[in-house]
Amino acid sequence: MLNLRVLFLVFAFIGFSAEALDKGNQLNQEQYIPPIMPEYPESYGDVMKTLAPYYQEERPLDYFFELYVISTLNKLPKKSEVALKEFNDKHPSFFESTNGDWKSYVKKQLHLSNTIEVAIWDLWVRNSINAENNGWEYHPWHYAQNFLDNYTAEGSKVDIWEGNSLELAKQRILEYRANGN
Repeated sequence: MLNLRVLFLVFAFIGFSAEALDKGNQLNQEQYIPPIMPEYPESYGDVMKTLAPYYQEERPLDYFFELYVISTLNKLPKKSEVALKEFNDKHPSFFESTNGDWKSYVKKQLHLSNTIEVAIWDLWVRNSINAENNGWEYHPWHYAQNFLDNYTAEGSKVDIWEGNSLELAKQRILEYRANGN
């Protein structure tokens, strides 16, 4: 009889723990604190410094894809564009296949569609508004990293348009921009 009581208590505790974890996860989602993002590269040295971890992980294209996403949102500072040009000047073979155009290189290497910019903007509009409604600011680089993760995930539906979803996305973007964003 004692073993049945112990077994009952174990099941009760496990059920309580699972419920407590679910409530804890809900609280964590409500209190989300975004990561601190690096400064945008403003010089050749900054590009090399921010590129280094990606290069060490053998994924330098991810770095340029993230910058591509930020640039698409018109959030990449002019100094960063100049720094990327300087990077190209010092490493001309890197973007050689696109005559030094790093954005074209990213599109070509990743086989990005003609609607990728709509996907980038549409998700930015929806996610940045959601972040603001939850009391935090979505940093463009943080968004770019999340976009990359979701875009490259197995079974990703990012940039897949069914029915009239492409037209609805374009409309959301127009409305967002019309409101001064």
